[in-house]
Amino acid sequence: MTGRRTFAHGPEGGWSAISVHLEAASGGKEGFYLTLFSDGRAPSVVFLRPAQLAHLIDLAAQTQVTDQQIWESVARIPLEPLLPSRSLSSKLRALLVDQATPIREQVRAQAERQPPASEPLEGEAPAPPSPPEHSDDRDERDPPLS
Repeated sequence: MTGRRTFAHGPEGGWSAISVHLEAASGGKEGFYLTLFSDGRAPSVVFLRPAQLAHLIDLAAQTQVTDQQIWESVARIPLEPLLPSRSLSSKLRALLVDQATPIREQVRAQAERQPPASEPLEGEAPAPPSPPEHSDDRDERDPPLS
């Protein structure tokens, strides 16, 4: 009997593999948090935009792409790049492959709830355009130029 490589934690709980956890940002915010638990180090959390996560899932599905290449894509995302980790890279790939369908559904759900471009409410006047930053128009209260 073989054990499961990954687990889904319900609709809002995210997805896990040993030492790897992925969950959607809470409170209606866009994005995902990938938490990596490296041996002997504090957990690393990487924020992924939906498009970045969709790209990682696409990479994981390609057999010619190595676990290390997937890891390198993730490692470049945070301001402080992640250290290489052979064990985490294979677990990350397993998570992305095994849970691809529900993760894609979450990515799609976030894309669908994007707020439309803000338009003034009915009966509300649009905001006036802001004045140009550099203007030669001088107010009479301005001191004379020397």
